[in-house]
Amino acid sequence: MSIYFLGAIAGGLVFLIGYNVFPSFFSKNYFPLVGASAAVRALFIFLCAYNPNSDIRILNFNIKIWHIGAVLVVFDIIGVFGTNGGGNLAHLGGALLGYVYAKQLAQGNDIGKGFERSTDAVAGWFKPRKKGNLKTVHKKKSKVGGYTTGEFSALEKQKQIDAILDKISKSGYDSLTASEKEFLFKVGK
Repeated sequence: MSIYFLGAIAGGLVFLIGYNVFPSFFSKNYFPLVGASAAVRALFIFLCAYNPNSDIRILNFNIKIWHIGAVLVVFDIIGVFGTNGGGNLAHLGGALLGYVYAKQLAQGNDIGKGFERSTDAVAGWFKPRKKGNLKTVHKKKSKVGGYTTGEFSALEKQKQIDAILDKISKSGYDSLTASEKEFLFKVGK
């Protein structure tokens, strides 16, 4: 994605620079800057430079992709002096960006990362914020499970008493451990 947009930007900048640096050359004819051809050229030249040995089959023979890219660049250079000089100048800007991008990426340097981060940041400004349907609940620290600390400890004591009494009913008083007998003695007072 960034190659496409950066190619369009590079093509536009080369177009503007060409018109401002050589005003007498471009003042003869009116050359509007329209379309996305510089961006498409950036993508194609990127492919040519990143994987130059890929073959494209045309009828009955194969052509290396970089040969096609080189021919397009030569046509753009010649076209700068033709009737669509501004458009061809923009194509050359896109081609230059595609070539530089591919060579930098081959070295492990993605020059489009900063552009992607900035476009993601701008896009984030326009995304609606989702509000959850859940409400925040604040618990009172003095309650555990809906019970006060005193009620909770009384419930815990009652559970222990019930467990000991169940053990007595199944196995008798003599099956209790010393700590269980001591607990019953303390609670019984």
